[in-house]
Amino acid sequence: MKKAITLRLCIVIVVSMAATAVLSYYIQIKSAREAMETNAELRINQVKEILEKNSAEIEKLKQNLEEDYFVRAKAAAYIIQNQPEVIDDLKELRKIASLLQVDELHLFDTKGKLFSGSVPKYYNYTFESGEQMKFFLPMLKDKSMQLCQEVTPNTAENKLMQYIAVWREDQKGIVQIGMEPIRLLEAMKKNELSHIFDLMTTEDGITIFAVDLDTGKISGSTDKQLLNKKAADLGLDVSAPELGKERQSGKITFGGKDNYCVMEATDNVLVCVSGTHEKIYENVPSNMALIIFSLALLAIVVILLLLRILDNMIINGIYGIIAGTKKIAAGDLDYRVEIDHSPEFAMLSSNLNHMVESLLETTSKLSLVFQSVDIPVAVYEYNQDMERVLATSKIGEILLMPEEELRQILSSRKRFAEKIAEICTHPYELEKDVYLIDQDEGRKHYVKIKFYQEERKTLGIVVDMTAEIIEKRKIERERDVDLLTGLYTRRAFFSKFDALLQEPEELKTAMVLMADLDNLKYTNDHWGHDYGDKMLKAAADLLQGCDCPHNLAARLSGDEFVLVIYGAKSQQEIEDCLDCLYSHMKKSDLVMPDGEHVAVSLSGGYLYYPEHTGTSQELLKLADKAMYKVKKSTKGKFGRYRAEDDKI
Repeated sequence: MKKAITLRLCIVIVVSMAATAVLSYYIQIKSAREAMETNAELRINQVKEILEKNSAEIEKLKQNLEEDYFVRAKAAAYIIQNQPEVIDDLKELRKIASLLQVDELHLFDTKGKLFSGSVPKYYNYTFESGEQMKFFLPMLKDKSMQLCQEVTPNTAENKLMQYIAVWREDQKGIVQIGMEPIRLLEAMKKNELSHIFDLMTTEDGITIFAVDLDTGKISGSTDKQLLNKKAADLGLDVSAPELGKERQSGKITFGGKDNYCVMEATDNVLVCVSGTHEKIYENVPSNMALIIFSLALLAIVVILLLLRILDNMIINGIYGIIAGTKKIAAGDLDYRVEIDHSPEFAMLSSNLNHMVESLLETTSKLSLVFQSVDIPVAVYEYNQDMERVLATSKIGEILLMPEEELRQILSSRKRFAEKIAEICTHPYELEKDVYLIDQDEGRKHYVKIKFYQEERKTLGIVVDMTAEIIEKRKIERERDVDLLTGLYTRRAFFSKFDALLQEPEELKTAMVLMADLDNLKYTNDHWGHDYGDKMLKAAADLLQGCDCPHNLAARLSGDEFVLVIYGAKSQQEIEDCLDCLYSHMKKSDLVMPDGEHVAVSLSGGYLYYPEHTGTSQELLKLADKAMYKVKKSTKGKFGRYRAEDDKI
């Protein structure tokens, strides 16, 4: 009887093992493909969101620029109307264009003829001289009209420009400004598919590309070899009507390999995510080998256990089950019940073991999920009734713990809690719940730790924030520092200066100096912008070259600088700094390619704080008046602001 039971048991187990293996294979194939489709959906949505976001940003930028340009055009019209003597003065017109930071300034008469401006070669053009200029013809009939033209090649030189025109308030002419659309064109580049795909990263074997439905060619791809290839060469029929209706999937071939491709049309572009069969099903063979081995091992163990059960007493099995459940209830999840005195006890033991393993497998599954998407996140859990800490596999890597140290700490709930508490004693002040771990050679490692307590259970999440914080610091530096001169940008300067104005005890006695770099246009015109850049760098070095209490230097625009010296005990201390600056400026020059020495000098105006108070904009405006007075009479000098400068 025992042999018959054994034979039947073996047949049932072998058949079950084979059926389970076949089912597991089917499920894995299906799961791998579904995972690929899910990942593809995320990638496609990511591309669509980027396109939509960039388009919205471009539209907003256009609106902001249009408003700004109208303000500049009206300012130019106001100056021309109130200072008519500058109409025939090319130098003054160019100075006005420079002050308003516009590239071109044109004056039209009431019949639409260009009779003056900052670009003499455009004189005598009219609103009927070309398609681009005809855009402004309606203004001749409606003097209340003001127009802002889209970026388009101009009539005279076919150069990409954006023109804005307004009537003078006295209606004696039209003032037009021209702007080179540098910011707008740079923003529009962000919406190009080739640029978007350059920013995206993929795993080996995964390719994201986009097909232009009009041309049938690939217009962007994470694999550069696919650019400009025909979609038909990959087996894609872009003329199929179903492509524009919903997300599709199918087989394509490139690089000599079969790929499973998921695609979706958006606007006039077909976004595709493909993966090689090797990549999609890369884990299936090893998983099947493990499953078959596990099933075979389990089959052998079960057979042996069931045979042994025939010879054991029931009561011993009961006591064994009771002892095992007590250990598990006490928190020993490493313990396994192995009572096989009868089939009922074996089934009960197996169910108990599977229950415990499912608790442990939760951690393993989370580890696999985090590893598959390459997210530097770890999760841990423990309760007061168990000694061991459950954690996902990346926790050691994130907390910079060697494998042996991690194993010891995870084996003791108390030691693990002490380690987390120790890390939390070094918070990173700029981010909530982020803590600093020092690495070798002074490198910084940042981790975010969040934990939740419920009754006797503690659940925690650990995230590696190092790359994110380093990137954030880099972005902030690039935003706040002028890359050419190393000085603060306009935005950073006003932010810091406004903050200083809120702390008068830190400012003490201060000086605000507005200065323009002399000879920059002359240098650019004669030796090119490379030497102009050298002159800008030299000017920045002058502003930072003297030993002053504290200083804040910035490049506000092309040749316009500002220097704030603060924290001084008296005006005399600042005067000494100015003397130092004068001394350095007299010695500073650049040697040009033809041997000519060009002086590096600044002309500017300054005022003292708290002799003069106000907002940052108001103080700079007063210093600017003093500078304007200096520049009308000389170069390379600094003039102190006086109340009579308000009359300028």
